[in-house]
Amino acid sequence: AFLAPARGRPNLTVRLGVQTLKILVENGRAVGVNVAGSGGVETIHADRELIVSCGAIGSPRLLQLSGIGPADELRQAGVPVVHDLPGVGANLQDHLDLYVIAECTGDHTYDRVARLDRTIWAGLQYLLFKTGPVTSTLFETGGFWYADTASRSPDIQFHLGLGSGIEAGVAQMKNPGVTLNSAFLRPRSRGTVRLASADPAATPLIDPNYWADPYDRQCAIKGLRLAREIMRQPALKPFVLAERLPGDGLESDEDLAQYAYRSCKTDHHPAGTCAMGSGPDAVTTPDLKLRGLMGLRVVDASVMPFVPSCNTNAPTIMVAEKAADMIHGRAPLAAAAL
Repeated sequence: AFLAPARGRPNLTVRLGVQTLKILVENGRAVGVNVAGSGGVETIHADRELIVSCGAIGSPRLLQLSGIGPADELRQAGVPVVHDLPGVGANLQDHLDLYVIAECTGDHTYDRVARLDRTIWAGLQYLLFKTGPVTSTLFETGGFWYADTASRSPDIQFHLGLGSGIEAGVAQMKNPGVTLNSAFLRPRSRGTVRLASADPAATPLIDPNYWADPYDRQCAIKGLRLAREIMRQPALKPFVLAERLPGDGLESDEDLAQYAYRSCKTDHHPAGTCAMGSGPDAVTTPDLKLRGLMGLRVVDASVMPFVPSCNTNAPTIMVAEKAADMIHGRAPLAAAAL
C-alpha cells in the first residue's frame, strides 16, 4: 500500500539482505549507519535525518548496539557509551493470550481441511477461483468486553479461531475443533529488552515480565473465564461438543493460572521500549526525535508509552503517517472537539 506507489522514485533505494550494525554519531548528531551485507561492512551516510523503524524489539536493540541506552548496562555488555539514555529498552509491554479450545459436533471449522484430499481441493479452489478456505484469516470473528467493570472502555479482546490446531502443541482431537483466545489489553507489568553482548549477531535478552503486577493476572483469568462462558452458551450447543482446554476439571483461579503458565502465548503486540514523553525515562519527544541527540527519530510501536487496547498494526501505521507529516514540516490538523 505504501511501497508500491513509491517504487519508481529516484530518491528511494530498498536494500535487502543487509543488517544494520550500528548508528554512527558525531558531535551529538546521528550521521549514518554501518551495515553488513554480502559485500562486507559499509557505511551509509545520512544527509538529513536517520529514521529507525525496527520495531519494539529491534529499535532499542539497535540503539543499544550503537551505545545509546542505559550506561551501566551498555558497559556490562561491552558497548562503549555514546549517549546515556536510561529508558531505552525499558517499559516493554505486550498482550498475553490465553485460549479455550473446544471439540465440535461435526465438520464446522477449518480443521476439516487437514485431510489430504480436502487440502488439495482447497488449494485448487484458491488457484482457480480465489475462493475457499485458503482465503480465510482463520480468526474471522472478534469482540471486546470488560474484565475490570470499573474500566471506561473494554479491556479484554477475544479472537475466535476456526480450528484447534492453530495453537502450537495442541493434540489433535477426533472431531474438528474451535479456539477462542482472550487477551487482557491494559497490562500494568513492564518488561525489558537488553543486549546479551556487543555482538550484533547475538539475539537480545527479552523479558516481557508478564503478570509481574497481580492485577494483570486477575484480569487475564477473568478474560479466560469469560471465554469459557461464551463457548458454553446454549446457542453454540449444536456446534460445540465439549471443552477440551483448559478442561472441565480446572475451575479455581490457581488452576487456571497454572494452565496459563503452561499454555499462554504472545499476541505479538510489543510496544513501549523507546517511549515518548518528558520524564527521566522518556526516550523520544512528542515529534519522535531521540532525546539528547540530533538527526535521529524512532518511528514504530516502541514510541508508544502504553500498548494500545487493540491490535497494534493500525496504531503503528498512524504513528508512521503522523511522523511523515512532521518530517515534512506540515502543519498539524486542528484539535478535534471531544
